[in-house]
Amino acid sequence: MIKLTKNKAIYSNHYRPDSDLYVEKEVDKLLPYLDEIVELSDNFTLADLFFYIEREKDLFDVIFTSHLGHYPLQLFIDEIKKPLVEKDWVKNISYLELRRYGEYFEGDIEIAINFCGVDEKTDDGYAIEFTPLNEIKHLPLKLNKTFRIAKWRIFSKWVVYPLGWVRKIFNISLERWNPYERVYVSGITYFTLYELISTVLSEISFYGSPEERDKEWSRVENNITKVLSKLQKSEDNEEIEF
Repeated sequence: MIKLTKNKAIYSNHYRPDSDLYVEKEVDKLLPYLDEIVELSDNFTLADLFFYIEREKDLFDVIFTSHLGHYPLQLFIDEIKKPLVEKDWVKNISYLELRRYGEYFEGDIEIAINFCGVDEKTDDGYAIEFTPLNEIKHLPLKLNKTFRIAKWRIFSKWVVYPLGWVRKIFNISLERWNPYERVYVSGITYFTLYELISTVLSEISFYGSPEERDKEWSRVENNITKVLSKLQKSEDNEEIEF
């Protein structure tokens, strides 16, 4: 197991602490421990994770290049090191979470890991792939060990996106927001260090580099604004609140 804290990484083997074979030591590199089960300290943040990533940037740039969409890791390091920008909508997020989930549909089973923001009060999930890293770098990072495989139904709940004055866009939610009809398997799961890093990097680079992500979000925002304008002008539609 490898435990990440704000200022050190601690490796321990699988033997009992009272065993003569038990080993616990501080390590300065994560690369040799990518297949270890990972634990995070209570106050561990997204910025803390990037502290470790930056220390081995050159090797991680090669190992996780597919997860990054073949974009340079340095682009994301530069962004998260920018001064914190506090946005009102981010105040709704209590923490960032990794969660493993399984979906059963028409005989197929898909198991994946989701990375999103979570409102602890409402249990709402916040998509973050359009969000600059320096807006969420201060948020705690947690591992949700609850796992289940379930048969899902679509159109289950609002999914929240950070769109200025438009907060909610109706979408299909399949990860966190309890849209399931029947649970087949439920239990506890663990994450490896490799899964933690690869999942985070995949999500933050989903729309490309920070520059390309912002351009795409601008395009999405403009399209939504046009659609809302047409709906509000239509005499055949009731007024819609967002």
